[in-house]
Amino acid sequence: MTTRTVSASTLAGGRGSVSPALTIAALTITEALRRRLVLAFMVITVAVVGLSAWGFSRLAHHAGPGITSGEVNLALPTSYILFMFMFSFVVALSASAIASPAISGEIDSGVLHAVAARPVRRAEILLGKWLGLAGLLAAYTAVVCGLEYVVVYWSSGYLAPDPVPVAAYLFAEGAVLLTLVLLLSTRLPTLAAGVIGGVVGTLGAGFGVTALTTASKVVAYVVPSNGLWQGAVYYLEPRNYIIQQLVTQNDKGDPFFSATAPSAGYLAWAGVWFVLMLGAGVISFGRREL
Repeated sequence: MTTRTVSASTLAGGRGSVSPALTIAALTITEALRRRLVLAFMVITVAVVGLSAWGFSRLAHHAGPGITSGEVNLALPTSYILFMFMFSFVVALSASAIASPAISGEIDSGVLHAVAARPVRRAEILLGKWLGLAGLLAAYTAVVCGLEYVVVYWSSGYLAPDPVPVAAYLFAEGAVLLTLVLLLSTRLPTLAAGVIGGVVGTLGAGFGVTALTTASKVVAYVVPSNGLWQGAVYYLEPRNYIIQQLVTQNDKGDPFFSATAPSAGYLAWAGVWFVLMLGAGVISFGRREL
């Protein structure tokens, strides 16, 4: 008897003591950790952290002749933002990879036929899976951000100004993709998705194409991942770095620079977006024939 089959039996008898959604969340985490995909992302993470340790050590202590301390002080936060962008990509990719088979993959394998036939509402199944995957993503993001913070300080002496908000925004960015892919997984075969808002915005600003710039602003509300990434960037930047960048480039659509934090209205919309997408996922899964 497989772990998944046992989990279905556990759900049938556990409604009185523990919420089925929480039970499914715990089982989802266990199942995800059993997959080799998690190990692969950990290997990628260790490789990137090791590369950043070497790069920041060279930058801080072996910058070479002709490079002033002011240029090094400017290069350190810039490099940190670039490395965190790589981590944000890994977080988003991992969110997509673990969420894409969460519903469709288990429908194809027949696992959800056994679970859904028992006294467990489909809304509890989907919300339980979201909670489990989001919890796993939050833990991964916290480990990644904490490890990078310590390694960069150890290798170069540079301290990012606000690491906690950075981790929160990176998690939220990954959770956007997780939620969207989980919604799509209720209707489509297993898939991975990408976020193009930042790329479109950069092209629009770089080539002066107003339509693309406008499209990027629309995408930032339709799929708020890029707006949340800009929040992470803002909290990665020292205040003197922001002033210097405003003087030199005037914030012209650079995805690696943000002059202001996301507004309260934008964050409120991001919260509403999560509720809407989860609600749509519940409705879509509830109407699907297994």
